[in-house]
Amino acid sequence: MPSLGEVLEQLEAGFYVVPEIQRSFVWRNTQIRDLVSSIYDDDPIGGITYWEIPVKVKNEFADLFRPLADELPLENGKYMIIDGQQRLTSLLLVKKGELTIRGKRRRIKLFFNPIEERFELSSRKIRGDPLWFNVTEILNTDVLDLVEKQAKMFDDESVNRNPKVRRKLNELQNKFETYPIYLISARLKYSGDFLSTFEKISRIFVNLNSRGTRIKMPDLALALLTGRTRRDMGASFRLKFEDILRECENKKFVVNEPVLIRLYSAIATGTTKFNEARKELEKMSGEKINNFLAETERSISETIKLLSDLGIRSQRFLQSRYLLVPIAYLLHREIISSGKIISEEFKKKILKWLLLASQEKRYTGRLETDLFEDIKVIKEGKGIEGIIGNLRMKEYPLSVLDEEYENHHLTTLLLLYRKIGTRDWNLDEVPHIRTIGEIDPDDLHVHHIFPKEFLERRGYTVEWDHIANITIISKKANDKIKFKNPKEYLHKLREVDSELLEKHFIPQNEDLWNINRYEDFLRERKRLIANVIEREFNIRVAK
Repeated sequence: MPSLGEVLEQLEAGFYVVPEIQRSFVWRNTQIRDLVSSIYDDDPIGGITYWEIPVKVKNEFADLFRPLADELPLENGKYMIIDGQQRLTSLLLVKKGELTIRGKRRRIKLFFNPIEERFELSSRKIRGDPLWFNVTEILNTDVLDLVEKQAKMFDDESVNRNPKVRRKLNELQNKFETYPIYLISARLKYSGDFLSTFEKISRIFVNLNSRGTRIKMPDLALALLTGRTRRDMGASFRLKFEDILRECENKKFVVNEPVLIRLYSAIATGTTKFNEARKELEKMSGEKINNFLAETERSISETIKLLSDLGIRSQRFLQSRYLLVPIAYLLHREIISSGKIISEEFKKKILKWLLLASQEKRYTGRLETDLFEDIKVIKEGKGIEGIIGNLRMKEYPLSVLDEEYENHHLTTLLLLYRKIGTRDWNLDEVPHIRTIGEIDPDDLHVHHIFPKEFLERRGYTVEWDHIANITIISKKANDKIKFKNPKEYLHKLREVDSELLEKHFIPQNEDLWNINRYEDFLRERKRLIANVIEREFNIRVAK
């Protein structure tokens, strides 16, 4: 059994590579801290499963592998990690302090207190305490030199005089040299058909991680599908999948892997539960798998267009990104597959569902259950009426408008603003001020009508984040208004056009713009928003 010191040398030399079936490095620094703490305490950290890559495979299929970090030489790769990528990359990151992984810089500043024998991530307090030592420096520096350096830096000789400091630092160094790493060699018979072997490796990866919680469903599904498409077609499911994610991001919608793979699962198998979907996916040919991916790509693209048309042009204004899944699945089954158009009636129903599902905070609590139920009724042909029927919230509660704002409130405002053509407050654009829906979503800003600083300066302690105190305008407009008295800037906006206030649901009674009428302002604006919800969306606001 090799020691951690030996494995670290191999890691730094680039001996370990990752197959494309696996996700990138995703561990948080807190997880890395806990891993290092386990090593120091001699706790087990689990085995590393690997496969020794035949030379011919390495030369012929180099595109199927990637190094643990961009700065490592891929040509030195000897061992393919089947299970253990996150742990090995974490250990290398601690040793180096920083790494570039798939173009993104990852850093960790982990500190060790030899007196308390405790590990913590960097903070101002820790950086200012001479008893906290940077773990990366400990692993790469002679202990005597490091202690002397610390004593000089803090002008504190007590660090140098305390024998426990040197003893525990040496102990940590020694642990990183001698801690035993359990390496498990995968017994794979290689007959010359690497793509079939690659698919088997993907199944091993899935089986290993299906038993625990370390790897989540999207990663398992991606591994399985990538292995099959590589074997059957020589094409990579994961690479095409990642292309779709980038295309969404280019459209200002950041769709993450879990969302897109659940949509794919729904389209390909009619369920979002991986254990059920896996049975169907394993029977499919690589060609069929890729065909379903093309359908997924079109469905998510049409969903983004539909939401943009309704006024939601970025995922950051959604309470849950999983709201995209049932909409896209509906579009796939009822519109795209049938060669129909998206009717105005269909849009109205989607808007109603989106509004109520957002207020219900659907998919933020019972994600798996709610998503499974919604996909099920769509598959059964019950359509949009089916998922509306699944909602626990059938009306829009007035109490929702009496809370500190969250994303579901922003969804409401943007849907309303698009419906009634609400304009921005950037007066530099007079006489052609853009509507909120015409502004780049990255340039939209949540604006406090009564600014936080304005309320604080007057000793007002009522929450400034109340939904009735916020609106959405451009960053330029917000920067110009800044900390101004609302009575002044609202008056100026009304002089330009009263519509600028009306369509942001600002009460027309100027008395309500005074700080001493703040609670009355909130109450009246809440009433105005509720009235427009009922009028424009035909949704009852329950008092």
